[in-house]
Order: sequence, then structure tokens, then C-alpha cells
Amino acid sequence: MANQLIMINERVGYFPGSVNIGFVETESGAVLIDSGLDSQTAKKVKKGLTERGQSLTAIVQTHAHADHYGGNAYLLGAYPEATVFAPPLEEAVMRYPLLEPIYLNMGASPPGELHNKFLLAAASRVDQVLPDDGVCTIAGVSFTILPLPGHSWQQIGLVVDDICFAADSYFGSDVLDKHKLPFLVDAYDTINSLRRLLETDFTGYLPGHGPYERRAHQTMQYNLDYHLRMYERLEELLAADGTTTEDLLTMLCERLKIDITSLSSYVLYRTALMGYLSGMLREERVTYQLSANRLLWQKSERS
Repeated sequence: MANQLIMINERVGYFPGSVNIGFVETESGAVLIDSGLDSQTAKKVKKGLTERGQSLTAIVQTHAHADHYGGNAYLLGAYPEATVFAPPLEEAVMRYPLLEPIYLNMGASPPGELHNKFLLAAASRVDQVLPDDGVCTIAGVSFTILPLPGHSWQQIGLVVDDICFAADSYFGSDVLDKHKLPFLVDAYDTINSLRRLLETDFTGYLPGHGPYERRAHQTMQYNLDYHLRMYERLEELLAADGTTTEDLLTMLCERLKIDITSLSSYVLYRTALMGYLSGMLREERVTYQLSANRLLWQKSERS
């Protein structure tokens, strides 16, 4: 349950759940790292804070996906003096949440089915935009900001007391195996973020989805290998004369044994596919051309 606070050291811990929520105790009250999906989760977190004897002084957002800031509306109603921090660009989506289903729908007006809590959170104010990297002090505590783009455009991780809150830069291996085609907007950035994390040696690591690990490098390497294998799968599926995005998505889902049954799932998987293709394009592993009013993807001669 999300209200069962697990402490890693004397002042740093997390609320486990479908989305992990970081917790840092300060003399001014608790700092949360993300807030979970919705008010139901936020109510459990509030209960956990009360049991700990803590008010809420700040929420630091790692990125602007609805399942990571959907609890803000309830928590800011309960703790109106709390300050909200977020990375650049991500803060714009938090203030205007309709942007998430809009970009998932390729910029067009999103149908009602995409107006759900998993893709459209309640709007949240953002009081301070965080720098891309460096160190910031919140409620007297020093937080190191790690730029970890890829899953979202300007996603960040946070390190406090040598504990790394890694957001969705990697997933627990069970989570990755379950979803099969992980969501990302740029595989090139995702892979580079993983490589940067693999060079670190913090005391412990907590992803947004998955277990806390003192040594998470094996899990990170599993994620990295998974993304690189996805590149290979896509190259194997590309026809010599080109393949449309739609046909590529169909074939990839068949290979991964994914059965898309809702519009929400469809737009998430389509965006993930485009994120891989964008990464492969940056690495010159694929090219594209327009033919007979169709966008066709081809394996690059240089790959």
C-alpha cells in the first residue's frame, strides 16, 4: 500500500506502489518526489505523512506524466503552502495537462477516450522551474539533479543522501517484461541516460516503477540490452522497399505478443514505436522516404 512508508536511512525513504513516491524528511516538513496517479493514492500518502508526524513542504516532479503528478491536486489542497518544483517543459504539461493526450494523439484534438486519469491529470501549479542539472537546495536539503531524458523530454533524477531517485529512466525487470514495448519519446536519449546511470555508484537506486535496489546496475543493464534488442527487432521487420509506421507497429506487436484493445494503449504503443524510430534515425540506423503518399521506414545502408 502506498501509505506504508519505507525508510532507507534516517530521513530518506519512499512510498511504494504502482508508482514509487520518494520521501525526504526535513525540519520544515516532508519533500515528496512525485505524487502518484490520483487523489486515492495521495490520500494514502497524506495518511503516511501524518503517521510520520510530517506536514508537506514541497513536491519535486521528475517528469510530467499523469501517473507521476496526478496526486498533486489533492496534496496541494491539503497543504496549500507546499512548493512545487519541476523541470523545464515538463512544468508546462503540468500546468496544461491536456498537452499530454494532445501529443499522444499526434497534435490533434484527443477523443474522449483519451481523457482518462492515466493520460490526463488535474492541472498543477509549478512554483519553481528546476535547472537542467546541478545542485538545488530545498527545505535546507541538498538535491543533485541528474538529467535523464528519453522516457520524457526533460525528465530528471534526484540524488539525496547518496540515494538516487531515478524516475522512469529504467524499469524493474518484471515491469519491463510485462509492458514489452516500454514508453519513451526518444530511444537515443533513453539509452544515453542509462549509460550515464551505469557509470554512477550511489548507495541505492529507486526507479519510478520497480523495487529499490542497493545495486541496480544489473537491472539497468537489462534495460539497456532490452532497448538495443528492440533496435534489432525493428531492423529485422523493415522491408527493403520500406514499411509504414502502422504496418511496423502491427508486426512488432505480433512479435511481442501484444494485443492492443484500447485507444489509450494504441497511442502509447505508437508513441513508443516512434520514440525508437527517432532514436534509430539519430544513430543513422534507419532512413525514411515518402512514396505514394505514404511515409516509409527503411534500414539504413550504414547500419
